[in-house]
Amino acid sequence: MTGGRVFYVAPDPVAALGSRLAVLAASDAGLAADPDRLTVVPGGGRAGRSLLELPEVGWRLQREASAVVLWTGSASARRRLTELGVPSANSDPQVARRLENKAHFQDAARARGIPVPRSMSGVAGPDLLHSASHLGRAVFQLARGYSGAATYLVQDASDLDELIARFAGHPCRVAEFMEGTPVTVTGVALEERVALGPPSLQLTGLAELTPHPLGSCGNDFSSPVPGAEAVAQVAQQTGEWLRELGHRGIFGVDLVVDPRGHPWCIEVNPRLVASLPLWSLSAPPGSSLLDLHLAAFGLAEDTETVLDCRWSQLILYQQGRVGSAGAPVSEEGAWDSAGSFVPDRRLTLAGPSPGRVGLIRRSPAGPGKELARLILEGPLIGADGDLLPHLRAAVLALRAELEPEPARS
Repeated sequence: MTGGRVFYVAPDPVAALGSRLAVLAASDAGLAADPDRLTVVPGGGRAGRSLLELPEVGWRLQREASAVVLWTGSASARRRLTELGVPSANSDPQVARRLENKAHFQDAARARGIPVPRSMSGVAGPDLLHSASHLGRAVFQLARGYSGAATYLVQDASDLDELIARFAGHPCRVAEFMEGTPVTVTGVALEERVALGPPSLQLTGLAELTPHPLGSCGNDFSSPVPGAEAVAQVAQQTGEWLRELGHRGIFGVDLVVDPRGHPWCIEVNPRLVASLPLWSLSAPPGSSLLDLHLAAFGLAEDTETVLDCRWSQLILYQQGRVGSAGAPVSEEGAWDSAGSFVPDRRLTLAGPSPGRVGLIRRSPAGPGKELARLILEGPLIGADGDLLPHLRAAVLALRAELEPEPARS
């Protein structure tokens, strides 16, 4: 017989910061111990579905869980939860898989009337090279990939020729490059409606933060978003489309607003999103984005609350050097008078307090992997599009600590 708690099962507990979920994780991400809510299960691997296979996790969920939320649902995870008799609070993985396939998404979204850039999809080879050559400056993407790891900027025909040759035989998409401001909108698809939160600037390709020129590396909820009304209209249209296709729960819509204020939908993420803890920290109990996600699966009430978010985050990705050794320690603190981050206690699963700053350190896991995350209130970038000076200094200091330059002989 299942219990009454909703569990988040994942490699680490970061997505559950500020929430009321119980957490089973393979790592504590350096957070302070919280025996009532956070249980670390060694040997859980790097995916929530791997944790589900562990006997001690299955036993715990059967006794205590009313449902399980995973970062990304999968058919194998859903089968395992069915074996355990525990409901899944993730959308149909087949729906999500189709939508996250970048080649499929572009054609399907265009057919629905959603504004997407001109593109060509198919298997990398001579035919695709010929059909995409007219796009000029473009973006080459493999069918699947996260945080810019499988996304490449095509400046000219020689770039496209090299990428087609390198990934010959792989499904991919080549899309027209859209100049403008990257924006993301997060929402929830419920049974009868779509709820949207306010849009945020999506930090993209900042060299201080990511090795990927088109990789997302943060969310700024305090800086103004161009074309906000038009962005909301496209996001609503996209969310309704996802709901009609059968998606339920949280989703993200990534857009670029061109210089004329026209939004273009670049991709959708029909799953939990990196900004989730920011929403949980911003909302009173019972009215968060995560609460609405649970309502989509009959695990909470649909309160028809107005979603809002006042927190922002910077995500630092590993450049490729060997990182520092030792277990990660995540901390809470504040900025001093010189603009430096000064920690004064371990960060807890409750997240940083209002007006404070949270720093989550990761264990180095390889080039392009997340290395650290700063969670804070207020804007992240200035009018010039660059990080605010004290944030840039903090990021550079973090990289020097976690990914030091190799010693010179």
